[in-house]
Amino acid sequence: MGKTEIITFIVAANLLLLIFISGILVFVFQYRKRRILYTKEKEEIEKQHHIELLNAQLQSQQETMQFIGQEIHDSVAQKLTLASIYAQQLEFENNNEQLHKKLKPVNKILGDSLLELRQLSKNLTDSKVQHEGFVNLVNQECEMINATGMCTAKTEIEEIAELGIPTKNSLLRIIQEFLQNSLKHSGCKQITVKINMQGRQLMIFMSDDGKGFVPEEVAHNGIGLDNIRRRVQHLGGTHDLYSTPGKGTRLELFIPLNQ
Repeated sequence: MGKTEIITFIVAANLLLLIFISGILVFVFQYRKRRILYTKEKEEIEKQHHIELLNAQLQSQQETMQFIGQEIHDSVAQKLTLASIYAQQLEFENNNEQLHKKLKPVNKILGDSLLELRQLSKNLTDSKVQHEGFVNLVNQECEMINATGMCTAKTEIEEIAELGIPTKNSLLRIIQEFLQNSLKHSGCKQITVKINMQGRQLMIFMSDDGKGFVPEEVAHNGIGLDNIRRRVQHLGGTHDLYSTPGKGTRLELFIPLNQ
């Protein structure tokens, strides 16, 4: 074999080796690319499945709330109304002063209970979420807080896009949860609700000047906080909760409206 033939053989061998190595590299690259694509598709499917599960849970919760609200209105409230009527009859049909004194607080308890039950029934079965604008609904919630006289709730709301009923309902429940928690547990004097948009992202900032708490101590024990987490996750958004003892509580929501 001559020198030229040897050189030709070496070049050809190197060329074949280079093609072989290139083929391996292309195969590895394509494999990794497909692997990444498969992983992303799998994660997307799992995410979609998780969202569908959350939707089913929220739908079931909504139907349960509707059922409970209707039962409260049709059964419990009616029986309490009847008991209140009987108690009032006893009060007016007897001239016994001592009996009057005992029945008066009973009538008041029954009356207060009826008012609370009717309000609860209305909140559970209220269909105005379908017809009212989100801003009006938030303002109405704050007005109800102000009507208690226990603290002041104010809103700072910029113009926002129209929301679909599921989104509107979930966000309203989150705001109601924060308002009620602040009213019942924080001892606050002021609650602030700020709502604005940045691009297609809705931002809601709620805060109170109450006694605050340590988030880590209630992170996995509060049903209300768990409901907030689930609703935000269902909407494809994120949230941050800040609270320090003696310095109030702040909840921030970031909700993409293209979900």
